[in-house]
Amino acid sequence: MRSIQIHPTSLTPYGRGVRRLPTWFPPEAATMTTASFNNTYAPTGAISLDDLRIEPSAADMVRCTANVTVAARTVSLEATAAGTIGAMTSMLYDIGAGVEIMSFYQQTEGAEIITYLLCDRDGDRCWSYGRGRTGDESAVNALISGANQLAKN
Repeated sequence: MRSIQIHPTSLTPYGRGVRRLPTWFPPEAATMTTASFNNTYAPTGAISLDDLRIEPSAADMVRCTANVTVAARTVSLEATAAGTIGAMTSMLYDIGAGVEIMSFYQQTEGAEIITYLLCDRDGDRCWSYGRGRTGDESAVNALISGANQLAKN
């Protein structure tokens, strides 16, 4: 995996509020409706996460087990890595839907964490995002969004 880049955000108005986006995110995202933004950067697809369990492992690693639905077939996966993002990335590779993170940004919005990613698979790139109650949950959701987009390419 290449090194992860952390970039500053831009404050761009949308609707009645401000959508804080990383400066590397597509400019047109700032003016999209919420529905259009979700459909573009967090689309549903053939891959969905049914459940994910994270537990500590030796040497500051985590062991993750997950049930993932791939094209209506549920697959049980397991990976041990330095963190949840690494484990989920490994599991996506195991099902043939590997995603490399090129850029990464997280922010808090109310009680949720939002993760924005620039993802790559074999030179094809996409922007994705995910929401969750924790940083790990939102990052995993963003990874799956990226995997679904790149599976269509």
